[in-house]
Amino acid sequence: MSTGKRKGYGVGYFISRVLLTLLLIGVLCASFCGIAFAYYVHAYINPSAQETAKGISQGLGLDLNSFIYNYDPETGAEQLYETIKGTENRIWVDSEEIPEDLKNAAVAIEDERFYKHHGVDWRRTLGAVRGWLLGGDQYGGSTITQQLIKNVTEDKDYSVKRKVNEIFRALALEKEIDDKDRILTMYLNTIYLGHTCYGVKTAATTYFGKDVSQLDLAECAALVGLTNNPSIYDPYNHPDRVKERQEATLGKMLELGMITQEEHDAAVAKELVYRPYEKYQEEIGDPYTYFTDAVIQDVKKDLMEQKGYSEQVASNMINSGGLKIYATIDTNVQNILDTVWADDSVFPNTEKYGERPQSAMVITDKQGNIKGIAGGRGEKNGKLDFSYATDAHRQPGSSFKPLSTYGPAMDKGIIVPTSTVYDKALRMGDDGRPWPMNDGKMPTGKAMSIKSGITSSVNTIAVQVMNMLTPQASYDFLTQRLGFEDSLVGTRTNADGTVQSDIDLAPLALGGLTDGVTVREMAGGFSTFINDGVFAGTRTYTKVLDSEGNVVLENNPGTELGFENVRTAYYMLDCMQAVTSYGTASGTTISGVETAGKTGTTTSNTDIWFCGVTPEYSAAVWVGYEHNYTLDGLYGRTAAGIWKTVMTRVHEGDSGLVFDSHPQDFETASYCMDSGLAPSGACRAAGRVATGRFWKGQTPTELCPHQGFKTYDYGKTTGIEVEEEEEEKPEEQKPEDQPTNPSVDPETGLPVTPTDPEGGGTNSGGTTDPGGSTNPGGTTDPDGTTDPGGTTDPGGTTDPGGTTDPDTSTDPETPPPDDPEA
Repeated sequence: MSTGKRKGYGVGYFISRVLLTLLLIGVLCASFCGIAFAYYVHAYINPSAQETAKGISQGLGLDLNSFIYNYDPETGAEQLYETIKGTENRIWVDSEEIPEDLKNAAVAIEDERFYKHHGVDWRRTLGAVRGWLLGGDQYGGSTITQQLIKNVTEDKDYSVKRKVNEIFRALALEKEIDDKDRILTMYLNTIYLGHTCYGVKTAATTYFGKDVSQLDLAECAALVGLTNNPSIYDPYNHPDRVKERQEATLGKMLELGMITQEEHDAAVAKELVYRPYEKYQEEIGDPYTYFTDAVIQDVKKDLMEQKGYSEQVASNMINSGGLKIYATIDTNVQNILDTVWADDSVFPNTEKYGERPQSAMVITDKQGNIKGIAGGRGEKNGKLDFSYATDAHRQPGSSFKPLSTYGPAMDKGIIVPTSTVYDKALRMGDDGRPWPMNDGKMPTGKAMSIKSGITSSVNTIAVQVMNMLTPQASYDFLTQRLGFEDSLVGTRTNADGTVQSDIDLAPLALGGLTDGVTVREMAGGFSTFINDGVFAGTRTYTKVLDSEGNVVLENNPGTELGFENVRTAYYMLDCMQAVTSYGTASGTTISGVETAGKTGTTTSNTDIWFCGVTPEYSAAVWVGYEHNYTLDGLYGRTAAGIWKTVMTRVHEGDSGLVFDSHPQDFETASYCMDSGLAPSGACRAAGRVATGRFWKGQTPTELCPHQGFKTYDYGKTTGIEVEEEEEEKPEEQKPEDQPTNPSVDPETGLPVTPTDPEGGGTNSGGTTDPGGSTNPGGTTDPDGTTDPGGTTDPGGTTDPGGTTDPDTSTDPETPPPDDPEA
């Protein structure tokens, strides 16, 4: 019987089984990981990469400078006025403006296989991975496409996850943008090159003082070299390092056949000349002008209101959205303002508590296009600084009367310039004290024409007219048709329970407003008088385009607000021409150019104004201390002097500029200066007849009933003597009782003749026929300077006690004693 050995398994077999098992496990794990990775890429990375690629292809994520343009006042050509720089100082430049040497330099030093790969240079990527695994530099390996993605997304993390995301984004981007030149152009517009320069265009201007299209080979190589590390390769601090980097770039370009040996040698030999560093510092330190500040604020407000953007989004669009904003500024006008506001001799030489008076001015054309802004005296230190022209709300005093009182009353047919009203105070409060005063003096009780009341700025006349108009009607007109809705207070209840309102006599008739108004609002309001009564608004820009040229905002002048009747504007111009000729702003005239306007001074002389117009411009001037100190010895005439200085220069060389007289709509007629009615024989015998221009349908036809006139002891015939009336009881004269205006018919609300409180009104027609004009050289009212009291208020007040502007209107031959120019 034979025996045999049992066949066994050796060590090799066992090891092979183990290895096979491990290999199988490895394959399974790898497959699982591969599936998981593929799912992750498909579910998370790919959508994100594709979204990023699409966003970059559409230009999203780029921080672009915005620009403000204006039109050359001489040629009408479009020109750059201001650059708005956000957090990144970048100006986009198209491919055709970038020199080929600059493109080649970028490819040579940053990504020499750029035109061969599809977003990722796998050779460089594997080299970077190997270096990272061996503990070497973790940087490098990124293509121009990958760097573009990093620049736009601002993803600065150096993790493996970020690198993987970047790879897939680069692949997706090159699939989305199948144009290498476009990718290279976007890259050159996004790279950071030091000193707040993003993109090659701003860097070329900053370092070499020239447009990027004008760079030569040496400058191109130097500029591209900065992107490696802008703080190390700084032309101002380390020019030697920049030169070394430039030569390395030129050497690589030569190696790749992008330039010849001769071109290489010439570029290496050329000295790099940089623009002085001081120029760079001046540029980055320059604050925006007051006009630019106003443009930015206006565009932001309109983006929020018209487009529904949040304040942050609107600000970002302006600062970094590449907007093109077309401004209304006239640089000639603005330069005049800047020159005058830098000349201290033009302004009051006075100080209080170490503070000198501030001043502001806004000039618009007749359609409300703002042509220049002076936002304050002294150096402007920053961007979006506080502006006394657009931000400060100050009490307007009597300069408000044409807008709040006389204009609306004429528009409703309640008065005309020749209408007469008592210079008589109301009885206010429990003690029945008279209010308002005229320059702190008691009213005369005599009759005065509306034109005289405006010319001499008589407070009582304004209050009487406001009573006829009603404060509510005035408030509605100002807030609904004249652009004061943001400044006037309807009703405000304070924390302590007190209630404030501008719907009252003192605020509206005398300009004693709760918060005040801005210089810009006043200039805009007065522009209605030279725009046929139409309020077009005030605007600093006409349109806004995005970086692609699409319209974002259009800002056209309004055509439906302001006065309802054209005649109102021309009646008011006639009255306010008397103000600048012989009234409270006498002497505020310009050779060859007609002027009209109104002074204003507030309680305690804390604010003084002059708002005036020429046939082409409306302009408002304000003077006052920041902390509301009293302006001792200064009145509306001071502001008028500043206005005249500026507007004389604005109109230099002009002649024959007159206000439109609308001759076809007016007719000339005689009237009694004391009643405003058609003159009787007695009126003519007393020399109380004048000739005026009336809108057709408003010519006085009712005969003046008065037969006797009295010559007062001061030697001038001033009109009829008003019969003394029995003093009314104080309790019947409380403000809340709406005291009866003795010159108003209680049935009709229209003014009545001075000697007969029950008699006919001085509203000669009350027509609502649209239209209106004045004769710029027309007859003025001789009694405008012969008010028996001789005192007038060109400023207005909020003090029931009657503190008023000491400026007085006089005959042209006799300047007032307090006139600084007298």
